[in-house]
Amino acid sequence: MYFHKSIFVIVTCMAFKFIAAADETSQYNKMFLNIFEAAKRKHITIEEKEAAEEVFYGVSESEFQPFLEKFHDAIFALDSKADRKYEVSDHCLRDTKQIILGIERKDRWATRLLDALGKPGSGLTDGNLQWIGSYDMCNSVEGLVHEDMVNNTGPQYILQGKFCKGYLTLGIQSIGAATYGTCVPKTCSPKDAETLMKLALSLVSDTMQFYIRDCPTVETEYDSRAIVSITICSIIGLMMILGTAYDVIYVRYIKYNRRIQQEEYNEMMKNQMEAEQYQSESSLNESTSLIKKIKQKPIVVTEEEEGTLGKLLMAFSVMTNGEKLLSTAQPAGSLTAINGMRFLSITWVILGHNFSSGLQFSVNQLPFYEGMINRWTFQAIGNAFVSVDSFFTMSGLLLSYLFMKEMKKSGGKMNWVMFYFHRFWRLTPPYMLVLMISATLTRYMGGDGGPNWAKKGIEIDYCEDTWWTNLLYINNIVKSDKMCIGWSWYLANDMQFFIISPLMLIPLYRKRVLGFIVCGVFLLASFITTGVLNAHHGWAATPLERRVDEDAYSTYMQDYYFKPWCRVGPYIVGIMGGYILQACDSKCKINKLVNLFCWVVATVVGCLIVYGLYDSLTGTVLSTPVAAFYNTVHRSAWGVCICWVIFACATGNGGFVNTLLSWKGLIPLSRLSYCAYLIHLIVIGVRASSQQIPAYFSVFEEIISYLGILVMTFALSFVTSLAFESPMMGLEKVVFPKKKK
Repeated sequence: MYFHKSIFVIVTCMAFKFIAAADETSQYNKMFLNIFEAAKRKHITIEEKEAAEEVFYGVSESEFQPFLEKFHDAIFALDSKADRKYEVSDHCLRDTKQIILGIERKDRWATRLLDALGKPGSGLTDGNLQWIGSYDMCNSVEGLVHEDMVNNTGPQYILQGKFCKGYLTLGIQSIGAATYGTCVPKTCSPKDAETLMKLALSLVSDTMQFYIRDCPTVETEYDSRAIVSITICSIIGLMMILGTAYDVIYVRYIKYNRRIQQEEYNEMMKNQMEAEQYQSESSLNESTSLIKKIKQKPIVVTEEEEGTLGKLLMAFSVMTNGEKLLSTAQPAGSLTAINGMRFLSITWVILGHNFSSGLQFSVNQLPFYEGMINRWTFQAIGNAFVSVDSFFTMSGLLLSYLFMKEMKKSGGKMNWVMFYFHRFWRLTPPYMLVLMISATLTRYMGGDGGPNWAKKGIEIDYCEDTWWTNLLYINNIVKSDKMCIGWSWYLANDMQFFIISPLMLIPLYRKRVLGFIVCGVFLLASFITTGVLNAHHGWAATPLERRVDEDAYSTYMQDYYFKPWCRVGPYIVGIMGGYILQACDSKCKINKLVNLFCWVVATVVGCLIVYGLYDSLTGTVLSTPVAAFYNTVHRSAWGVCICWVIFACATGNGGFVNTLLSWKGLIPLSRLSYCAYLIHLIVIGVRASSQQIPAYFSVFEEIISYLGILVMTFALSFVTSLAFESPMMGLEKVVFPKKKK
């Protein structure tokens, strides 16, 4: 009896396990069922297509049919009007009539064109004004129509659809304009599309208006700008192939084998000479043997030096440059914690930009934004603006630290020509090459494009009028409203700070007190300028604050955020921090309690800067004086916090923070941070503008998107560095070789 009960229990448990396993795999099976269903629909029969079209027309035929009759009469009456209110080109008018007749006949191509039109969706009160329609369906419409459209006879031609996008005002005061996608014949111009939409709206409403924006398409024929850019990139690519081939075949194979053979030959000769010497020593006295040993010449392996052409080719070698980029070796005296801080700062920059991109093309913009603003944890993203100040601080600190070391090493002498040239050459070639690609080639990167795709690319007028301001690093001051690569304002500021840095560095080197006074004067001047501008314009503490309108946001960015006299504070703090670190030779014993106190203060100040605006974003608006004070000092205070972290880690007071920031795996990623900054918004911009349908934003979706953008950005940064950055640094060594000591 016991045995039978045991069998029953075992069988029952196995059954429950089987049911549980089946439930666990149900989602997996559903995924494959969806794939099979999609494959089946691809091979849908003609009868099924016709049935689907009948459903399409039957759902709203009672409402749609009267409008179609009115539109039919209005379009066919345009020819008879001597003074036409709605001007449409002849070919566009002809094909529009074809569409109307095709819809009346329920031709499949006309049904698809009608189906591709934008339609209101749910969530209107939550800000879902994206009535975009189907970009792909519209552009794929092809109908075989007859020139005798009434009788549907005679010669035939292909009628194609074209997607156009504009803004549809609904005539409701509390609701803004909807982004509306319409589908018109390919023969229609954007102006024709606007006219047809206005004509259609006039039949149903006196308040609704449509304003065309564009008819987005991805360019397929390369213009002269693109050809020049592709040629330059091809030349660089050819040099990379030649340099890598030279490195692999000659340097790593032929020269290596030659050196091995030389070493083997030298070893053989050495053994032979030692044998001969041993034999001769048996017949000579100790004095003679010693003389022979002294006269014996040392055997050395000579390393053949590369010629100029060889060095030129090696500068483009993917193998050598890749090894340098991926190396985790650091020279003695390096501030290793900066590697981690640089990587974390660029990931923070990318996080902020990714969260803000594409938000206007979402179906839940208002509820998502409202919900995120009310989370205190979101302040780390909403106030990611200070991530750039981390770079300013590190740039000033490294410059001061290395400058003081070099001045001590050279006895106070500095080659000022190379001081500036090296900086310009280090930053400019990859910067200009990325700018070239962004201005001339991004318009071809859209794949199938999308309703938001920019036909002229992501730059204004291909940077024709503004590229030179980027080259001279004045784009944050001159024509900043048309800035090419809009995020390059940071590079302009950093270069301008570098140019004036000797005014602070030289006094610091000559006389410490005088140097700190000069730095203090520069810092005070920046504080006064920033405070006066903020008080005058009444800027909020953050552009995300609710009281900030479009005009206030524009002046905030143009007159405060981009301008060097308002952003130099963290750089000056970094210069003073670098001097202090070098003066103590990265050695400073700090009492444990004092060290803990400094860490607590730095952490509290940093958190106040990042999270302190929570109340102002959720309803408690800061007064103008308080906002002006925050804008004046918070960036420099953030720089002090960054300097403390670097100082503590470099002097052995960083603990586990130094362990994390100095991890060797972050060294290669840190080297790629410059190229990552240059290209990350191109990646984000191309992705956002090529979206086919409005997105539903959620935290999880944003995390997945961010991680994908981050991986792609660093992968492309590695390629960009191999092609544009590393070769230029190698060429500098060819043109300006270091003198042998």
